[in-house]
Amino acid sequence: MIYLSLFRIAFIFYFRNRIQPDSSYSDIVFSLLNGCRFDSMASTCWFGVPFLASILLVFFDADRIADRIRAVTGAAFIIVTTIAWVVTFGYFNEYSDQFNYMLFNLYYDDTAAIFKTIWADYHPLFYLVIIAGTATLAIALQKRFVQWHRILPATLAKRPFTPLSGILTALVILALVGAAARGSVGSRPAQRKDIAVTRDTFLNQSIVNPYFSLLFAVEDHRDAAGNAGLETYLPDGNVRKAAQELFQTGQSYDNLDTYFLRHAHGPKGVPPRHIFLVVMESYDAWPFLKKYASLGITQNLKALAQKGLYFDSFLPASGGTMQSLSSIISGFPYSRVEINYQVTARKPYPSSIAETFKRLGYRTRLFYGGYLSWQRFGDFAHDQGFEETYGAPHMLKPGATPHEWGVDDEYLVDFIVNKVNDDKPSFNLIMTTSYHPPYNVDVRAKGFPLKEVPDDLKPLFDGTTSLTMLGHLWYADKCLGDLVQRIEAKLPRPLFAFTGDHFGRKFINARPDFFERSGVPLILYGKEVLRGIKIPQGAVGAHLDIPPTLIELTAPKGFEYYWMGQDLLAPRKQFLGIGFFRVIGKDFLLDVVESTFCPLPGKELPNKLPDMEELKTTFNRMYGVGWWRVRRGDKL
Repeated sequence: MIYLSLFRIAFIFYFRNRIQPDSSYSDIVFSLLNGCRFDSMASTCWFGVPFLASILLVFFDADRIADRIRAVTGAAFIIVTTIAWVVTFGYFNEYSDQFNYMLFNLYYDDTAAIFKTIWADYHPLFYLVIIAGTATLAIALQKRFVQWHRILPATLAKRPFTPLSGILTALVILALVGAAARGSVGSRPAQRKDIAVTRDTFLNQSIVNPYFSLLFAVEDHRDAAGNAGLETYLPDGNVRKAAQELFQTGQSYDNLDTYFLRHAHGPKGVPPRHIFLVVMESYDAWPFLKKYASLGITQNLKALAQKGLYFDSFLPASGGTMQSLSSIISGFPYSRVEINYQVTARKPYPSSIAETFKRLGYRTRLFYGGYLSWQRFGDFAHDQGFEETYGAPHMLKPGATPHEWGVDDEYLVDFIVNKVNDDKPSFNLIMTTSYHPPYNVDVRAKGFPLKEVPDDLKPLFDGTTSLTMLGHLWYADKCLGDLVQRIEAKLPRPLFAFTGDHFGRKFINARPDFFERSGVPLILYGKEVLRGIKIPQGAVGAHLDIPPTLIELTAPKGFEYYWMGQDLLAPRKQFLGIGFFRVIGKDFLLDVVESTFCPLPGKELPNKLPDMEELKTTFNRMYGVGWWRVRRGDKL
């Protein structure tokens, strides 16, 4: 428990700039004490091995064996715990959380690329030295600690136990071991809900140790795949009722897809001939905020936002790239079920964006700057109706060297411009790669101008993100500007839609507000297609709203299509954007997990907020219905 607690103290100290300014020292102490409950439970699991060996000494003369078991178990605990905590430091630095659902990307993702990125960007040899040095010192101290506390047989002989005192001592020991294993002397053991004991999110995150954060991640992943996944969203399991309420119909259907059926209202202007839906790696919303304008790292997209339509209150489908892509492609929310690996995804969903545009007469293409084998992206896209799929090997030029995740964005842009032509209308999904670790593009050679942090941002800048990292965002933005310019010169009536796959996890300080940790941009740009079209008042949205918006700009009146999202350009009484455990409105952002409302940038929360439980119910209905369709299929 001492060892686990020392790491927690080091963890809080190392990430101290994430502690909220209004948190007090008593909050820190309270989180440390509460963490001891979970340390107690983890320690008891390790302690149980030598404890049982000690009990065996009552029946056998095996002191040497028991000592060896104690030594080996103690050393194993030190080594495993040191590795777990040091890895937790790095994981938290990247994901702002201890082990969570993203951990399973080691299985679903390109494992080799992940480890190459770790080697290039996180310098593991340095961490191995820290692990080896810390573990060696701790094992030596532990050995002395155990010897110092040993009660010798000669001491016991002077004060022998009576049968009654022996029984009472044994019962006290067992009672204490039971309390330690429960992390509590109360009526129930310490549980996951006991973590949030302060108002400070970071301090709450520090309470569990790596053993429990890993356990909770595994439980979440297992539950999402099993029946508990549905019950997370719909405790009564009634998918039909949830669909009826979600789509506001009194009709009862046996086929779930019938609830998703829509009829297009007809184009709002000139239909696009070529559509480019660009999902940008880690391209989040915070660089578009006024207070960060002096960085000048998203100038191209800002210019397109001014000329086109910019949705500044917008949410991603998930916190990961493939999860958001699979949601956009399939038309279903990411309910912590990996859509691209499901049996139901082996043929096109009726809501597949590629299949829908194929029915509209468009050639469908996927352009990905990485490798199509990554998370079976190429196979999934083909299964969902993309006629052509292109990855990094198609884009390599003679003499060019790919990085761990594929090719630089400029090669992706060159390939797209050379590949597309006007022989047939086309729908093109593009996924970029360059704004991603290990950040090894020579951005200075590409023209990145920022030499130092602008004066107005120096009070906010704490070194959490380097200028080199921000330079990669500038580089990605530059390539996207080149793409638009070259496509406009080559093809008639193009329509561009730009969004980020997830918020980028890289900020200029360690305490971004909740919107900065949630939002991505959505920019629609097309000189002819969007002429005269304006954003309806109060329009907000999320990834699932992009495809129906593009379909309604394209499809003839009466065209049948299937989708769960909303047309962002059709006026409505109330817009809601439903993303990954967040709900956004015109003047609020709801954290579904923490059950808290947060203001949007430059705004204050209104005096009268919408009913929180009603919003959470809407969220749960959408995610529950999506879970069923992906895991169980269309039959109710």
